[in-house]
Amino acid sequence: MLKKNEGTALTKKQKIVLFSIILGTFMTSLDATIVTVALPTMAKDFATEGSTADISWVLLAYTLTLCCFVLLWGKLGTNIGYRNVFLTGITIFATTSLIIGLAGFVNGVSLGDIIVLRAIQGLGAGMVIAMGLAMVSTYMPLSIRGATIGYITLAASAGTAFGPALGGILVYFHWSYIFFINVPIGLICILMSLRSMNNVKIKEKKEKLDITGAGLLFIMMFALIYYLNVGQNIGWMSHEGLLLIFITLITGGLVAWWEQRAKDPLVSLRLIAIKDVIGSNVSTLLLFGAMSGSYLLLPYYLQYAQGYTTVELGFIMIANSIGILVAGPTVGKLADATGVNSRYLSIGCLIGAAGFFMMTFFTEDTSLLFILLALFVMGMGVGTALVASTNLCFGYCKEGEDGQLSGLVNTFRQAGSSMGVAILNAVFLNALIVPVGGILASGGNLNWMIDAFRPAFFVAVVLALVAFTISMGVKDKKYRDAQA
Repeated sequence: MLKKNEGTALTKKQKIVLFSIILGTFMTSLDATIVTVALPTMAKDFATEGSTADISWVLLAYTLTLCCFVLLWGKLGTNIGYRNVFLTGITIFATTSLIIGLAGFVNGVSLGDIIVLRAIQGLGAGMVIAMGLAMVSTYMPLSIRGATIGYITLAASAGTAFGPALGGILVYFHWSYIFFINVPIGLICILMSLRSMNNVKIKEKKEKLDITGAGLLFIMMFALIYYLNVGQNIGWMSHEGLLLIFITLITGGLVAWWEQRAKDPLVSLRLIAIKDVIGSNVSTLLLFGAMSGSYLLLPYYLQYAQGYTTVELGFIMIANSIGILVAGPTVGKLADATGVNSRYLSIGCLIGAAGFFMMTFFTEDTSLLFILLALFVMGMGVGTALVASTNLCFGYCKEGEDGQLSGLVNTFRQAGSSMGVAILNAVFLNALIVPVGGILASGGNLNWMIDAFRPAFFVAVVLALVAFTISMGVKDKKYRDAQA
């Protein structure tokens, strides 16, 4: 295990380790959005064209398994080593990507087969994501932990932003290529990890896996995420919707009851009892939700209101990643130098809110420069807050808790993503009033659509401001220790 008091200069092996983590994070984040542009084509191939209910499971199955087991993978990493779980995740992810890609050229493969494979792929992605932050905290010198966390945050954002653009190019040839691209990236990541991590040992702390807790958590998260994703279609207050809410609340209570009694709980009870850790994660849950919901709507705005192609809008959205590129590593370095993170968490929430507020002014005639600036500002805010929040949380972490904390952080963010997509999409659809006589009757006037984007983006502003309010009560460990 690397010593925490190492200098700021990374060794060659440490650089390879960091690049492996960045590559794995980029790949799994890329797959969350690159598939979106292929859904219409896949629906046509699998004879579900015109219906989004079935084909949406290609996305939903991946999200569900990724999010529901992140905490379990964090605990497993503590037991068998972060490197082993990371490599297993990359292998599962790359292998299923290859199989799904090949399935596109094989007769007799059903949509159900693809959905099952996507669920397995989500398991692998969850392992990679759960281990990323834990490995950075464990393998990188403490003096530059903030900066390295900034690079991981950038990789995740870049993967998400590049997804639509790259997907638009690859789908032109065949939708299978959006999965084939993961194979060489995965192989490179595996080879570099095997080479660089073979002598890096983690102090293993063998604990019994909390299978009961994981099962209860899976049911709770499944019901919640499923409800958030399909609530608009089935009706938020329908019998099925109310049943999902009931299951979520009941199993949530059972999780809380069980985890307090389990010998080796999924997450350290010490960590979840720290209000600064929970407050910081709730702030990023809200901010990440605002960004994810906006990411769902921005392609529609850019394509239908602005007239950009799929490839063009994908590259426009990269402005968000550039904002994170500027803010993330910079804030990480400042936090490393000062030991202060809570201040940057609050500043990030405010900057993010400013970016979302600029988006409420989007109209049919909005200039490209203003759009790019709004996305850049939003990216700066999110990048600042995510890096500061993660660094603050790991400041409270004790040896052996890195994997569990990484799982906790990522669970909050994935849940926030599903929540934000559901909320902003619901607001947009409820505000959408199609002209009498249909879209063609509008005569090219898109005000009816623009008017629906505005309240959705305003909700993103509200989420970011609530995140700011919560962040104001969060403090770094050194300040809490000084008050004690």
